[in-house]
Amino acid sequence: MKAILIQTIAIALAAMTGSVAAQDKQPTEAEKTAHALSDAYVASFNKGDTQALASMYAEDSQYTTNDGTVIAGREAILKGLKEFFAKNKGAKIAVQVNSARFLTPDVLVEKGVATVADESTRYLCNYVKTGNAWLISELTETELPPIDAAELALGELSWLVGKWKDNGSGPGVEASIDWTKNQHFLRRSTKVNREDNDPLEATEVIGYDAANDKIRSWVFDSDGGFAEGSWKQEGNKWLINFTSTALDGTTASAQHVVTHIDDKKFTWESINRQSGGEVLPNIDKIEVVRVAGQ
Repeated sequence: MKAILIQTIAIALAAMTGSVAAQDKQPTEAEKTAHALSDAYVASFNKGDTQALASMYAEDSQYTTNDGTVIAGREAILKGLKEFFAKNKGAKIAVQVNSARFLTPDVLVEKGVATVADESTRYLCNYVKTGNAWLISELTETELPPIDAAELALGELSWLVGKWKDNGSGPGVEASIDWTKNQHFLRRSTKVNREDNDPLEATEVIGYDAANDKIRSWVFDSDGGFAEGSWKQEGNKWLINFTSTALDGTTASAQHVVTHIDDKKFTWESINRQSGGEVLPNIDKIEVVRVAGQ
């Protein structure tokens, strides 16, 4: 029974181990400038203020749409903006700045993603400093490649990538998780330290089941056991229905509840547990924290 309990905890924590939060860093001057310019553009766009938008372009600017159409000059861009808002009243834009750098003190290059009416495009924007103002000299949009279903679904678990440990006083559970190539699977390795035995090690692969439109996982441990899980998201919680088989053929099942607190912490608990047809008590919440520096 104790072995099954340890295995269950290992499988559960293994299913939710990892997470990488972006390292805190101070924005560069180029990033500060790009964000300020983009914020101003978004504010004017979302007001439908075509004159203000056009004033952000240089007189000889060039705008290339995602279908390859080239619009040259501020007046032509203003005309295009008016036509767009006439057909798309109340349109809103959201901009994600991915990078920004100065080519020269007077030339700024910004890259990012713009979204209008749930349609996103990648953009490259060149600004030229004219007097005290930064003006758009060239703006080019390109279509984003389609996001495959696996990448989209597993993106909800991207916070897992990294190294974790339980925050309790017991023998301890250590785990790490990373992406496989092309981010189609998450791969997790877990070690459960045991007082009277060698550590239990487990390997898990988390992937997207396109046929059933859900996330699934498969776990194999060093004691010869294996398990399969089916994942469901509810807000900041993941409900994972697990079934496992030990080396001696004993089967067990449980529902694990993982609550994402923040990028450095989550909790895990196990409910509705049974092994070999016997009902087992629930396991109270265990706090799992990111390993320092990860």
